[in-house]
Amino acid sequence: MINKYTIVGTLGILIFSSGLCVFGEAIIRKSQNLDFFLIGTISLVLINAGACIMIKTKELSS
Repeated sequence: MINKYTIVGTLGILIFSSGLCVFGEAIIRKSQNLDFFLIGTISLVLINAGACIMIKTKELSS
């Protein structure tokens, strides 16, 4: 049976991974001398949110 912590933990991993992908896009845009600030900020928010969700899930499941 899948519990709540498994679902929330998986969501945290997905958000973190999405942030890394968006960060890669920001790096590509920066290397092409395009506007990258907004997409870089979004990637930072996603990475931090995903990490926080994963850490909080680990604390709650223990």
